[in-house]
Amino acid sequence: LACITMSVFTSCNTDAEGEIYNPDDIANCSFASSQMNVELTADFGGVVKVPVYRGTATGVASAQVAYSMDEETAEIFSITNSEVSFNDGENVGYLEVKYSSIDDLGATTKYTIDLTLADASLSPSAEGELTLQIQRKLTWETIGVGTWHSQFFSESWEQPVEKAVEGNVYRLPDCYYTGYPIIFSLTEDGQSLAAWAPQKMGYVHSTYGMVYFYATAMERDGNVLYFPMNGLVEYNGGLARLYSGFTEALVLP
Repeated sequence: LACITMSVFTSCNTDAEGEIYNPDDIANCSFASSQMNVELTADFGGVVKVPVYRGTATGVASAQVAYSMDEETAEIFSITNSEVSFNDGENVGYLEVKYSSIDDLGATTKYTIDLTLADASLSPSAEGELTLQIQRKLTWETIGVGTWHSQFFSESWEQPVEKAVEGNVYRLPDCYYTGYPIIFSLTEDGQSLAAWAPQKMGYVHSTYGMVYFYATAMERDGNVLYFPMNGLVEYNGGLARLYSGFTEALVLP
């Protein structure tokens, strides 16, 4: 009999492995970890498989998984069968999270689904809950060096610009601070902002902590993109506006 548990993050659709317990420690089912991070590519073929392990490979069995997700996530992902089946001779089964098209995912959005093994008899060290976080994996190519004009800092600087092979998505590596890229997407014609998720820009306020930049619109004049910007901070479990009324601009290469 074997039960598997581990505490790692995974960013691909592969089985996790962990410590083997002796038969006296075994109960029933377990997730491999409490967190599973997935970066979707076209190779996933419309399904994310979440492994569930049981303490024995003998006989046919099943386990029920309860799940919850917010409205935005539910518009893209679905779980049509929350029962995980185990075939005789196998100690791993899979919960399938399905989606129609990878193009339905936002460029920078992270989608979260909370999973719970329902009515499972768990060993003391087993994982009965798992947070599944899914986002789109993008392939970046440098298109040149532009200029970033920051009204927030009253400065301008040369800015490398990258574009995703998969669509009209742009990344500005190390835009304000090293290790904090800015990512946004434009509409197919490139004339409007399609998405700019609130994202850490690297500046830490002395009172409120990390500042997130968030744009909801864009004006374009030739190769210059103007972003009316908001500066957000974490507050009461969410994000609250601390700064507004300033515009950041990118001159494309």
